[in-house]
Amino acid sequence: MTYRLLTLIYFVILFANLSSAQDITGNIEGYITDTVDAPLSRVNISLQSESLQGTKGTATDDKGYFSIFALPVGNYKVKISTVGYRDVMIENVQIRLGKTTFLSEIKLEQQAINLPEITISGGKQIIDPTTTSYGINLRAEDFDQLPVERNYRSIASLLPQANASYLGDEVNFAGATGSENKYFVDGIEVTDPILGITGTDLPYNFVKEIEIITGGYEAEYRSSLGGIMNMITYSGSNAFHGSAFGFFTSNSLASERRVGLLDPAQGGFSKYDFGLSIGGPIINDKLWFFTAYNPTFDRRDVNVPSFGIYTDKTVVHSFAGKLTWKVSQGLNLILNSTGDLTAEDVVGGPGPPPIALENPDPYFIDAKLGGINLSLQGTYTISDGFLLDASLSRITRERTFMPSTERGNEPTFINNETGVWSGGTGHRVSNFGFETTFRIGGIFITGTHTFKGGLEYKNVGRDKDVEFHSIYRNSDTFYIEQKSGGTGEVYNRIPSIFLQDTWRIFNNLRIHLGIRWDGQFLVGSNGKVAQKITDQFQPRVGFIFLPYDDGSGKIFGSFGRFTQELSTFLSANFHNDKGYVYRIIYDHDPRINPSGGDTVFNPVFSIEPEIIGLKGQYSDEFNLGYEQLIGKDFKIGVQGIYRTLQEAIDDVWLESENRFTFGNPGRGFLSDFPNPQRDYTALIITLEHQLGDNFHFLASYVLSRNYGNYAGLYDSYLHGNFPNYASTFDDIQQLQKGTGLLPNDRTHVFKLSGSYSFQFGLTVGTSFTWQSGTPLSELADWGRFIAQRGTVGNTPAIWDLNARFTYDLTQLGAWRARLIMDILNIASQRKPVDIVQQHYFDVDENGQPISLNPNYGLAWRYQPPMSIRFGMEVSF
Repeated sequence: MTYRLLTLIYFVILFANLSSAQDITGNIEGYITDTVDAPLSRVNISLQSESLQGTKGTATDDKGYFSIFALPVGNYKVKISTVGYRDVMIENVQIRLGKTTFLSEIKLEQQAINLPEITISGGKQIIDPTTTSYGINLRAEDFDQLPVERNYRSIASLLPQANASYLGDEVNFAGATGSENKYFVDGIEVTDPILGITGTDLPYNFVKEIEIITGGYEAEYRSSLGGIMNMITYSGSNAFHGSAFGFFTSNSLASERRVGLLDPAQGGFSKYDFGLSIGGPIINDKLWFFTAYNPTFDRRDVNVPSFGIYTDKTVVHSFAGKLTWKVSQGLNLILNSTGDLTAEDVVGGPGPPPIALENPDPYFIDAKLGGINLSLQGTYTISDGFLLDASLSRITRERTFMPSTERGNEPTFINNETGVWSGGTGHRVSNFGFETTFRIGGIFITGTHTFKGGLEYKNVGRDKDVEFHSIYRNSDTFYIEQKSGGTGEVYNRIPSIFLQDTWRIFNNLRIHLGIRWDGQFLVGSNGKVAQKITDQFQPRVGFIFLPYDDGSGKIFGSFGRFTQELSTFLSANFHNDKGYVYRIIYDHDPRINPSGGDTVFNPVFSIEPEIIGLKGQYSDEFNLGYEQLIGKDFKIGVQGIYRTLQEAIDDVWLESENRFTFGNPGRGFLSDFPNPQRDYTALIITLEHQLGDNFHFLASYVLSRNYGNYAGLYDSYLHGNFPNYASTFDDIQQLQKGTGLLPNDRTHVFKLSGSYSFQFGLTVGTSFTWQSGTPLSELADWGRFIAQRGTVGNTPAIWDLNARFTYDLTQLGAWRARLIMDILNIASQRKPVDIVQQHYFDVDENGQPISLNPNYGLAWRYQPPMSIRFGMEVSF
């Protein structure tokens, strides 16, 4: 044992600069009795699977109960044997990502002579009897038959409570914005450490299973204000397996689109990608490998006003690699690497395109995006009831935008009288984000209690070097020059601790009690802690009741408090003394004569004093639900959810001090501001047939309401991701009519997705969504509500239909090939999905709106047009 522990410690130290706050495995449990329902103890349980190195097993306790944790996801055989009883072999038992497979109560027959074992099917159990979390799992066998985008993150929009956003952010979960989600790949959190948005770009061909959780989870999970998307890539096995694939689409395969104000006029486009993957044994049952690579090429013709067509080019290099090592009978290690290094020759400018350009340079930018993720994860099984796990990870992300021409380094000159631009790009941005996480935890079973506990330390950093420079001409005698920028490193250091107890009071009743604490220590550009948040205690309480012994029904409910840490964006602005911003007004063109201006805004940048008693941002959630199997393959669910935001952190404008600061609106020195409000209420009805051999579907209906004065970390009105720095609380006056239906409120959403495989090799998959429109408001000065929020009509209700047709070619030995055709946005109505809500550009000294916006009521964006994508996949 000493050798094994030292081996684990050695690897932890070796990769100390390399988290697994999210499951990469699943569990199994059940009860064994005799034919008169008496529990049987010391019954041997043995598991076999292509996903498992060797075998794994345990024995039942005095009450006939058994459980095995930390099993690789996959298809298993379970053998049950004990002296004096007939052996049972259960086949096709699915271990799901982050879920517990329940074998219900298995009865063994006594035998006086040796009889052959009984072989039965594991059935299609799709109810997890151990957790109050809600969401869904999709295996590769499920989603690779459906018409989804190439990136795995798009799959989330198929599910209830997960709505595609047309406002510029990611999928919105349960009333939150897309900047409030967490993304995990192979147990590593890959959420962007710079802005807290999106995650690593990987094609779904790398993905073995996806778990999407929108709430109700226990204290062991790091939380978010939105949802969690957890994905695992393929692993090796004792047999070699691999694939090759390619996909293509272009404007010749798409109908004409409608161009919104945020869309630069475009001509032709083409997008194609191809990839390879292979995995297998280095040493059978000892050391496995998996590796994959997928370059993507995206070319789009963009009309540069006054200069014609130029080509925007993007190349993404996505990759994944994994080593799985069974060091000893109890110790397993996994080394992971994924990434999405991206380079783009950008053609386009910020916001609506100008009427004309004097020179094309403002439209040309070189961008570098993406990053690399590394992790080492280990599990050490000390005994049947005691397991330790540890992980270390290191992720890096880059967001760099530089002028691609020499003149591009000049400031952008915008003539507001004529709408003509000239000069350069007006900005250069170099951002490097990084995150290092260490976690150690364990599971301990004693009697009817299962304890989970752990410690985690996460260090998120950002190194920036940015500059923005623009000049505006309003008349012959009125020019405005604006310039801002800065350098410096800032950090958020986050220690965490959690303890969770699951108490099996009876075989059919469990109680969850848990507590989690996350601290935040924001470090400024001077290397010192500038702000502490230490009040983030998060209780999690829940129950699960199984009304039937076979586990075919489940009643569950929970209360939980869920926080989300601050991204580095806020500290980069308020905990940085290496920045500058100024605004100067001239009565002449400052490009000709930069002297004689009147500086109206030139704050001295400094590190904000610590706000004593600053509260972390968090929401409270209540949920109650019921799930029922119909037969073995269908599951129906009904659930009610209430989620309410309790605290937010945002920037505000202090009129009396002529400066911006941040804090908790409605609390402390910001008590004059209203309390942030976002109340999400939903009724969810689902019908699922997920594990059928040739037919599966998921149908859902969500009736919801999202109401308040705070939309979230993404600024939907400004179409920008400014976490904790949005326009919501900039001016107390703009909130007088600011409470109402929030921008992503959708009262009714109906979804249906599924596939059917015919015997002659054709599989048809489809997805359909119908959703009511989102509420509209009337604004002045980019944030002041003229009418009560959300009362000025709605965007149109829309529907979206997609289809995938796959045809299996003749199979040659272990080789399988299939042709794929996706038809996306079939018969698209191309309705407006995002509408200009700013009616006036400004307000006068009496707060009355002035300066009409001629674009008011026009569309920022429309539904995408119908398009076709062709592909081919070969696997063995």
